[in-house]
Amino acid sequence: MKTFTLFLLTLNSFFGVAQIFTRSELPTTLSAPWEITFGPDSMLWVTESNGRVSRIDPQTGNKTIVHSAADYFDGSPLENSPFCPSLGIGRGTLGLTLHPNFLTFGSSFIYFMYSYNSGTTANPDTRYKIRRLEWDLTTEQIIGFQDIITGISNGYDHWGGRILAVKRTNIPYLFVTIGDHGASETNSPQCYNPQTDNPNNFAQDPNTDNGKIHRFNMDGSIPADNPISGNSFYTRGHRNPQGLVYNKDLDLLYDIEHGDRTDDEINLLEKGMNYGWKDVRGYHADNNFPGESNYVTNYVPNPLISNDHLVEPIYSICAVQIPNSNNGNSWCTVAPSDGAHYTSTAIPTWTNSILLVTLKDGDFTDMEVYQFKLNTQGTIAPSTSQNPNPKKYFAEDQQLNGRLRDIAVSPDGKKIYLINNGGGTLNTDKITVYTVVDTTNNQPLAFKIYPNPSNGTIHIQLPEIKPSSIQIFDARGAKIKEIETFSELVTLDISELKAGLYWLSYQSETLKRVQKFVKE
Repeated sequence: MKTFTLFLLTLNSFFGVAQIFTRSELPTTLSAPWEITFGPDSMLWVTESNGRVSRIDPQTGNKTIVHSAADYFDGSPLENSPFCPSLGIGRGTLGLTLHPNFLTFGSSFIYFMYSYNSGTTANPDTRYKIRRLEWDLTTEQIIGFQDIITGISNGYDHWGGRILAVKRTNIPYLFVTIGDHGASETNSPQCYNPQTDNPNNFAQDPNTDNGKIHRFNMDGSIPADNPISGNSFYTRGHRNPQGLVYNKDLDLLYDIEHGDRTDDEINLLEKGMNYGWKDVRGYHADNNFPGESNYVTNYVPNPLISNDHLVEPIYSICAVQIPNSNNGNSWCTVAPSDGAHYTSTAIPTWTNSILLVTLKDGDFTDMEVYQFKLNTQGTIAPSTSQNPNPKKYFAEDQQLNGRLRDIAVSPDGKKIYLINNGGGTLNTDKITVYTVVDTTNNQPLAFKIYPNPSNGTIHIQLPEIKPSSIQIFDARGAKIKEIETFSELVTLDISELKAGLYWLSYQSETLKRVQKFVKE
């Protein structure tokens, strides 16, 4: 397994801790991975193309395909839009989740979502379903399956597709995101004639399944206390919700969704409520979208929904007025895909944060990981010039990583697993692993820097004569210098460095250490 070292500074003036990650890639061959989940069985669960579910050893990368859906259907050209032939019908293998009691006999179920043909060969009708797989904990294989939700609607864009099983008030539920299915009337006005046929007009309509987040019982039935009796919808008014994140500590559920040219959103989900798409985009008070303020002021609640009201996002990425440019790379949207709630103390500055991955390498955006620090109420903590929120990571590796489709965190919080679509010289799908390196003061120093402070030259006394790498980083985490050495004593000229604090990272095959020094 090829390993790289990446120095990322999460230096906080209170703790004074530098953070180093090593970057590695699992040697796993993947095809269009969409979901990665770290299971309670200490294995990674991944969905791949053609209706496949794979189980992967997070240490070795060894993969076992545990199920391939025989009825998987990749859509048909016969379903292409008559007005937009380039737009194909939705298809693919999307979200996956494990039963909250997965390690308990009778509850060892895997749920995943994929496309199938609900029509005929001559008249295809591609839709989505959710299949429940039964897992034998002893033999570690699938022993049965059942399609518990079928006929999920489809369209030419914005499919959502994330599913998440969580316990709330000790009751397990299955949450499913379904996008609005409509091509943007701003970007592709020719695709619907008339525009009233665009399915994104119905994102707020409780009688359609698109533009909603749905809640089911674990057998696919509808909970008796859903917002409308007999209706699976849980929240409405969503555009393309591709992420679901559960905050177990506070019993809060978040969705992450793509905006249209502006306003990628993180929403805190409230049962039955309306999140405004497509009349409201992002924050209610900014009026960045024509007619938005009037809609918010004069909102008419649905009489069938208790306490119905509009809810604005807890954070909007790219909260600006709609740009006139048709060049998507120039928009400040980041195309967020999914996220995870980081609860570990392994990286103290990350504790109680949402980690969000993005898909877009634009003129002003990168394919990277956002860290949103939460407050004790579960909303976004304030951002200051000294401590900005959010913070961003791994952008410097985006050409290696490619599009970041999903994220999972190891139980100890020391490893971040990213599903990557493309990237690298071979443009291959893969799993990238970032492992945090302990840099606390209880480690042996491993090397010495002297004189320290220095205004001209430093000497580095190494503990071994081995091929090794020495890197210097400034207080922002930017790499200033790198050398390869095969010596026990290294002398560096630092006279050209500005006065201040720097970090020196040393790595050989057996050691990874970091120390700070001061340039006077």
